[in-house]
Amino acid sequence: MLNLRSIVFPVRNYYTLPEKRDPGMEKREPKKILIVEDEKDTVEMITTLLELEGYQVFPVSSGTEAMRFLEARRQVTSESETPVDLVLLDIVLGDEDGRDVCQKIKADEEMRFIPVIMLTVRSSLQEKIDTLNIGADDYLTKPFVNEELLAKIRVMLRIKDLHDELKRERNKNILLSQALEKRYSFGNLLGKNSRMQEIYELISDISNTDSTVLIQGESGTGKELIARAIHFNSHRKTKPFVVANCSAYSQNLLESELFGHEKGAFTGAIRRKIGRFELAHGGTLFLDEIGEVSPPTQILLLRVLQDHRFERVGGEETLEVDVRVIAATNKNLTEGMRKGTFREDLFYRLNVIPIFVPPLRERKDDIPLLSSHFLQKFSHEKRKEVTGFASEVMERFLAHSWPGNVRELENVIEHACIVAKREKIFLKDLPPYLLQKPLANPQLSSLRDHERVLILKTLEETNWNKHEASKRLKITRSTLYGKIKRLGLKKE
Repeated sequence: MLNLRSIVFPVRNYYTLPEKRDPGMEKREPKKILIVEDEKDTVEMITTLLELEGYQVFPVSSGTEAMRFLEARRQVTSESETPVDLVLLDIVLGDEDGRDVCQKIKADEEMRFIPVIMLTVRSSLQEKIDTLNIGADDYLTKPFVNEELLAKIRVMLRIKDLHDELKRERNKNILLSQALEKRYSFGNLLGKNSRMQEIYELISDISNTDSTVLIQGESGTGKELIARAIHFNSHRKTKPFVVANCSAYSQNLLESELFGHEKGAFTGAIRRKIGRFELAHGGTLFLDEIGEVSPPTQILLLRVLQDHRFERVGGEETLEVDVRVIAATNKNLTEGMRKGTFREDLFYRLNVIPIFVPPLRERKDDIPLLSSHFLQKFSHEKRKEVTGFASEVMERFLAHSWPGNVRELENVIEHACIVAKREKIFLKDLPPYLLQKPLANPQLSSLRDHERVLILKTLEETNWNKHEASKRLKITRSTLYGKIKRLGLKKE
């Protein structure tokens, strides 16, 4: 049997075969290396050397062949792959100049990240500088030692692997961003009702402005979803969308939450805290339940809305931010101004673009559409094969007043989907309160009454388990406690 080493050594006495191979090479798909060299002996030597290392080698003898080969490889590789993983390129290729080939590779948008190692017989510093200036990633002077060549190849391939990994992560982020845009694009705000269509048109008109928006509507009508739709259809969509629930904090804590605080500003302030305005820099800040903000904090909000400047609690440095503010409330702010609990100047600063979200009872033509959407969502999440509603269920949906609005409808369908035993939702699958006969006087005098009825029903269904009730209502426990106190609800 022929000894491969005895054949290779005489080709060039300055080449030596490596004693070790990359132990991980056989576990991976072999890297593809293009050799562009017109010296037959050198090509044979390098090819044998690299194949022993587990690389897949493609030798060509001219620059024209090299570009033709790369173009052909490009036709059979996926968009995420390059034609080869590395190019070994001699500078002198008969009548051609390898530097021209290198420049063509680096000028191609898809191939410019392929590492190119230039082979040269000239060892002057200027020659090496010129080689790198044309775009080559490294160079090697002939004659060379095998281990030196292999070391450079490993380094270049590792750099390319890191670049490919970063590219894959960037593509994942792009896909995620596109998914978020789709999730919150106003086209996905379900509703064929004429009033909802007007809102969609308004969102389209205002998204690329920086004007403040005030969204008013009952709890559960989807005010935050509208705010997100505005953000993700605007020029700020690549920047943060930050939510601040103004009802979840006391006055002092809300100031710290919005504007941040310095270390030692108050008891328990053991480190500097960055506020929501800073976190939202360049993006959008959504101030939910703005009607719950105390008058002193309203003054601070007014200033930052006017000047885009503020100081952290306990701090002296004035900070400037670029933030679009969208506020939402389920309160009647006009009544708050009349009573003196909400500042007129802040109201008019917020109310540049008002959006009034209709309650579900005023857009009942959307109930079948929303019901089908939620059923599809929860049947997929719960892995249930529930595909529709019995006719009496939809009749009950259309007859119900929905004090909890879209959120209540979503919760009802989630409940029904979980307990359903057949391919359709039947009356027996609905929460018990929907099966009760309506009260003799079903008229509710105000938004407060609607909210009171929904929260009280949910608390009774969960035996006053605040954690479970807040999950069903899709609000935080702190918000639920605040509403229980404000509405004067007590367990019988």
